[in-house]
Parts: sequence; structure tokens; C-alpha cells
Amino acid sequence: MSNIFPTNRTSPTQNFQFPTENETVYENPMTFIWIPVDDAKKYTLTVFDDEGYCEKVETEHNFANFPKKLEAKQYFWTVETDTGLLREKMSFTISENAVFFDRPTPEEVFNSYPAERPAYIFTKNEIPALLEERKEEIEAIKRTVAVAMSRPFPKTATFHWEAWSYEYKLYFSEHRLYCDRDLIACALLYALTGDEKAGEHGKKLLLSICDMNPLGPCSVICFWGDEVGISNMRNLPAAFDMLYPLLDNKQRKYVAQTIAVYAQQTEDKLKAIDFPRNPSHSHAGRVPAYLGGAALVLKGTGVVPEETLKRWLSYSLDICCGIFPYYGRSDGSWAEGVFYSSSYTKWYLPFYAAIERFTGKSMLNRPFFHRYTNFLIHFCDHRYENHPFCDCYYETPLSDKWPGFFAQNPFTVYAGKFGPDLAKKRCREYSKQDIYHLHLLDLFIPTLRQEEKSLACNPEDVAVFPDGGFIAMHTELENENDICVMARASKFPYNSHAHADQGSFALFCGGTSLISPSGYFGIGFGSNHHMGWTKKSKAHNVILVDGIGQDEVPILESVGKIVSVDKENKVCLMDMSTAYPNISKWQRKLDLDTDGLIVSDVIESDEDVEITYCLHALSKPEASGNTVVIERNGKKLTIIPDENLSLEIISDKFDVDLNDGQPEKFHVTEPVQYHIYYKTKKAKSHAFTVKYKVNC
Repeated sequence: MSNIFPTNRTSPTQNFQFPTENETVYENPMTFIWIPVDDAKKYTLTVFDDEGYCEKVETEHNFANFPKKLEAKQYFWTVETDTGLLREKMSFTISENAVFFDRPTPEEVFNSYPAERPAYIFTKNEIPALLEERKEEIEAIKRTVAVAMSRPFPKTATFHWEAWSYEYKLYFSEHRLYCDRDLIACALLYALTGDEKAGEHGKKLLLSICDMNPLGPCSVICFWGDEVGISNMRNLPAAFDMLYPLLDNKQRKYVAQTIAVYAQQTEDKLKAIDFPRNPSHSHAGRVPAYLGGAALVLKGTGVVPEETLKRWLSYSLDICCGIFPYYGRSDGSWAEGVFYSSSYTKWYLPFYAAIERFTGKSMLNRPFFHRYTNFLIHFCDHRYENHPFCDCYYETPLSDKWPGFFAQNPFTVYAGKFGPDLAKKRCREYSKQDIYHLHLLDLFIPTLRQEEKSLACNPEDVAVFPDGGFIAMHTELENENDICVMARASKFPYNSHAHADQGSFALFCGGTSLISPSGYFGIGFGSNHHMGWTKKSKAHNVILVDGIGQDEVPILESVGKIVSVDKENKVCLMDMSTAYPNISKWQRKLDLDTDGLIVSDVIESDEDVEITYCLHALSKPEASGNTVVIERNGKKLTIIPDENLSLEIISDKFDVDLNDGQPEKFHVTEPVQYHIYYKTKKAKSHAFTVKYKVNC
């Protein structure tokens, strides 16, 4: 064992140290996080100031939820292991504007949860107000139930009969329609209106899904894939709670026992990866709240000892009140991009809302949740053709491949609780749906109280999210011909759903995509095309150094940061100097005005290197010398590089074909994308500027 306490991550699965040196903290009491020490069994956190205050907290985790509210001022903190390693002290400041996070205890939550049913999403007393307030949603639920009742009942999974294949992906996509959509729509309509036909159909769906062996291919810890099991774990407790009156005693016990099996698997899943130490796991990051929700719904059923329910609830709250969510950052951004944020920020809401409704303590009164609508306003505008960055950037709310992503209305709950006015306006616009697909559990959560203090700011033309590593600059945010540049320079490397795209940017005019990321999933996550193209640097609007991208350096070094932002003049400087081998510096400046965008790059190396300047577009580019013109939806972009860049090629081919390695029956088609490559001569130092002139 090293005799030095680690202060930098040694794995991309680990959390980041928090707070960092001189960081301002906006949550009080706060959660402290440090890098785990391999042989340590216990840690002692010490928090102190220059005036004699000192508080110690012992824990087995590499994080601690501090038990006391601190006065707004500067403090210091350090950590010591039971093996004698002491980390050097670091300073931080509690902001005057910090929100008070009153963490509920497991005892408070468990004891306050009522015996009546339904209770998890809403109680009988809350239904009249919901029927009055959510009339449009009720009509959409009725239409969704009509679709559900026109479909046959789900088939038993067979994708595990052979070696793992994309039959699994096709099955779990269909299963979500049965479980997340049909089952929940029927249960909601029955519980809210007493519709017996919807209730009976929902009951049959509930029992059919329970008949799918939770120890087999529908397990949360399934060998073939966990999506089916996770979907069941998310939805069965809520459906059981709402359909309870229609079940006889034997059916109630059967469903409750099935939920208990899924809950135990969920606890096992989290502990198997030691989630508190490795919270980056995307799928496991969905389930901590599901475990707590199951513990509440199973209360009083008798199928699980009360001590087990309390253990599940305590473990869930320990995570949810502390390090969770890992990808949701205190600046309001989601580090894996808006596509995944739109779902992941919905799935814990029933559990969180139940806690607030019955204890009066808000699980959402934390910086990320306060500021999340700011991120949505800039990165989840439904009028935009795509939504950089990270996986599935190319999807839209109307996609038939991943129905329901973008959460139909990602502003639900957040806009009402935190604002600002533009978020509430978007929420009203997005609430109008024909039918619902993936996200139904948050639709009828009773209105939660609006927080007296909100960290959400009124939207500006320039929005910076330094912790997640995103920036959006607009010429005029709400103008129909707004020119917008989005960029990513993040401490989160290419891992999970993130790409090797530090320093990449995307350019829009009135929502039309002029410069875009490129690539797709193919048939699904992990296809040859996805891993060999979409996640690679060459697929993004970045540089290559002697043909090498960020994906060819150690993952933990493939990072970037936003150095400075001049909001008044709309200028941003990013640094990606560690993201490539063989260079010592890469800085990129983005300068936005009403004529378009100017991108300036400075690159330095100890050896002569050739730079490839990569760009990608959705419409065919036309070249005249070094100048390239792109026209799309009546918008015109003219790309004008300086003399240091020479146009090499324009292509409509991926290096790895969309269907590479897939049997013909799994082949997919996607719109053509175009790739523009400029190159430099070899040199130790490079400086070049490209103008992107936009005519809307």
C-alpha cells in the first residue's frame, strides 16, 4: 500500500473529490467525498476553522453526509484512515446562498409512510386536485390506455436461448412499452378515475410481468442484460400500489414477493460494484431510489421482515442523500448529456416526492435539482434538430427508435419547484402529448411546494456549466433565428455514454443543425459502429494529432476544462492540453456574434506534428477551394479557414459502417452525414482561425 493518501481518481468509475481546494459550496449541510484508499476500513473526516471549531465524523464509506449546518464562511477539511494515512487539509467556503438540505432519516420516512393504498404516487385525498389540475394529462392517459388495450399481452423472453445478441435490445425496447407505458397508464387511469376496464387490463399485465421469472432473463442482475429487470423494478411497486384493490390476497402476496425478489437483487447489484465507491455505473445509477421505493410499498405486506425493509430504505437514503446523482452536477448539468439526463432525472422522482409528501423534507432541495432547468433550457430545446453531446445526441422527442426519451416533458416537477419563468413556459408547452411512452410515473405526482430560495437563475444568452463541462452561447436565446454554439470541455472523460470529444462544438441557427457531432448507435449501444466511430474523436468537431484522437490516450487524461467566459462579448476559452499524446497544449477559443462564429485554435508540441481539423454536418457541403458552404432548412453556413488549413476531403462515409458486423436482419438505416477534414503542415506550433459565417 502507498503511504500517500490519494487525491486524484485512479479509475473512471470513482467519484470526484468534493469540495476541491477553495471551492464554494451551495448545500448545507453538505456531503464530503474523497478518493477511496484500498486497504482502509474506516475513515475519520475532520472539519475545522481558524477560530477553534472542530467536528469529526467516522464512516466506512469514502463519503460523509455532514450532520450539522455550518455557518457561511471558510472552513478546512481533512480525512484520516484507520491505517494512519492523513490527507492534507483543503479549504472550502459555505456560500451565504447555500440551500438548506434537511436530510430525512430512515425512521422518519418509514414511520410516516401511510398504510392506505394508493400512497406511493398519490393518495385518495390528493386525487380530486389532480383531476382538476391535470385535465390534458388525463386525456392523454386515456388515449395511451386505448393503445395499450389494443395490443396483445407480452411474450416470454427468449433472447437468452442463444448466445447474447441484439434480440435482447429488441425485446427490452418492446418490454418497456408493456411495462413502463401500458401497465402504468392502465394503473394510473384506474386509480385516478376508477376505470374498471383499464384496471383489469393493468392487473393482467401486472401478473403477466410477474410471471416472467425474476431469476432468469428478466433479472436485475441478468447475465444477458439488466434493462428488463430494471424496468420491472421501477414500475412494479407503483403498479402494485395503484392496482391493489383489484388483487385478491393470493395475488397481492404473489406480486409483493416478486417485488421483494427484485429489491433484494437491487441491493445485491449496488453492493456488488460497491456503488458508493464507484457511482459512475450508468445502469446501477438508476436503482438506489427504486430500492427505497420498494421498501415503502412493501410495508405492511408481510412478505419481508420489517428489519429488511428498513435496511433497504437506509441504504437507499444513504446514497440518495449523499453522492447521488453522480452525473448530475452542482452547476445543474448532467455530465452524460441531455438525452440521458431527461430520463435519469425522472426515475427517482416518485420516491423523492413520496418522502416530501409524508415527511415535509425535500430530497430535491440540493444545488443540482435547483439549477437543472437552466441546463434543459439551453440543451433540451425540442425545436433543435439534435442535442449534443454524448450518446443518442441525434434523437428527438418524436423518435420511434427510443420512444419516450427526452421524457416528453423533462421540466415536470423541476419547473414548478424551482422556476424560472421560461422553464415554466417550456413545461406548459411540452406537457401537450398525444400519448405517453416511457415516463408516466411523474405525470401525476401532486404539486410539491415551491422552494422559497432557488439557485435557478433567469436564463441569459450565455450559460456556463463548468462542473459538467458544457457551455451554450446564443445571439438571442428566444429569437427564432438565434445563432447558438454549444461546446464541451469536461473533467468527465470518454466513458460510459460520453465520447472522446473534448473541445468539440456544435453550431445551430434557429434550431437547424449546421455543424453537428456525427455517428449513431447502429442497432444499439456497443455496436461496431458505435464503439468504432461515434465514440471516437474523428466523429466530432475536434482535432486529430498525426491522425490520433483523444480515444488513444489513457481515459483519465482525456479531459478538458472551460478556462474563461466573457459573457458580455460571448467569448469562451477551453483547454484540452492533456487530451492528446505528443502535444503539450491545445486551447480553443469560441467567439460568437450576429454574423456567426469564429473558432481559434493554438496547439504546441515538442515534435513536428500534423493537425487534422474535423467537422461534420447533416447536409451535403459544397467546396470552392478551401471555402465550404452548407445549406439546410433555408439557413446558409459559409466555412472560411485561414491559410494555415487546407481542405483535404469531404466524405459521406463512416470509417466503420453503420451495420458493420451485424446480421442482415439487424441492419438499420439512418440519414446520411457528411465529414469535412482540413489539414495543416507539420510543425511544433500551430495557430489557425476558422470563420463560420451564418445567414439565417
